Amino acid sequence: MPKGRTWHWVRDGWFTRPSDQRRFQRFLCRHCGRRFSTRTYSTTYWLQRRRLLAEVAQHLSNGTALRQAGRILKVPHATVALHQARLGRHCLLFQSQLLADSQIKEPVVVDGFETFEYSQYFPFHVNLAVGQDSWFLYAFTDSPLRRKGRMTPRQKEARQNFESRLGRPDPKAVETGMAELLELLVDRSPGPLKLHSDEHPAYLRSIRRVLRARPGSQIDHRRTPSKEARTHANPLFAVNLTDLLIRHSHANHRRETIAFSKRRMGAIERLSFFMVWRNCIKRRREKGGPETTAMKVGLLDRPLTWSDILKRRLFPIQHSLPRAWQTYYEKRVFTPILGDQQRVHDLKYAF
Repeated sequence: MPKGRTWHWVRDGWFTRPSDQRRFQRFLCRHCGRRFSTRTYSTTYWLQRRRLLAEVAQHLSNGTALRQAGRILKVPHATVALHQARLGRHCLLFQSQLLADSQIKEPVVVDGFETFEYSQYFPFHVNLAVGQDSWFLYAFTDSPLRRKGRMTPRQKEARQNFESRLGRPDPKAVETGMAELLELLVDRSPGPLKLHSDEHPAYLRSIRRVLRARPGSQIDHRRTPSKEARTHANPLFAVNLTDLLIRHSHANHRRETIAFSKRRMGAIERLSFFMVWRNCIKRRREKGGPETTAMKVGLLDRPLTWSDILKRRLFPIQHSLPRAWQTYYEKRVFTPILGDQQRVHDLKYAF
């Protein structure tokens, strides 16, 4: 809708929902000619089991895998995956709405949470930014990695075969992903950004890249060796705690699990509603009061429930998503090997 113009619509009859025979008002937009109804603004649009969305969020944010959640809810695991995708997109918009007019006034701790997709030949980093005092999870980005560490000759040969067919991950991916994350933080910092990290060499290059791209910005960077004891006194405690909660609360990130993410987009979708769950629903301290990390920052005045978060549908045109998150919302992050198979499929049926 152009600025200064009023949105004109008229009532356009009713329709009856087949599942429960409820009637809803239908409307006609005078500008584009499209029809819509009151259901258009519900997060459960096009869903037959409307209570399932909040139940899937509750199960997946508390450590349940897709097939386990499907058995509990008596639905196929593919249905759970589709609800997971909708939850992930909604929570990206919800987090952007929550931070719309806010500023970062506390030191921020950044670190990379390492996991993998499809198989251990496709590891990737999730770059996290957490408030040092509030433990509020501000944002995350991802960076594909090359498999490293000790490997047998057979494993080295398999890695070489994957790389010759699919390409080798960008060696500067961590630098790029961290730079995108720092851009989000610098844009919301009213003064010099106080930043804490470990001694990863790519972080220094990311900071230099951001400062070149944004003249006048300032970052006060302090490094802590990763060998320091991971206690409450450690400056990196906030992000270490977030790493622990991700491992504990998500079945796809546990050690030696068979519930690992089959594609990176699935892991990002789960991390999206983990971010909202951690900030707005879960108590900041288990043995403390009802305060959440969002309440500690001053963004909320009470803990939320999934019903509160899913109360109203959010639209990307109304909330400016960060550039890195626009890719996530449009679901353009795919596992390399699955993407290669899809390209073969597209070429096969293109003619």
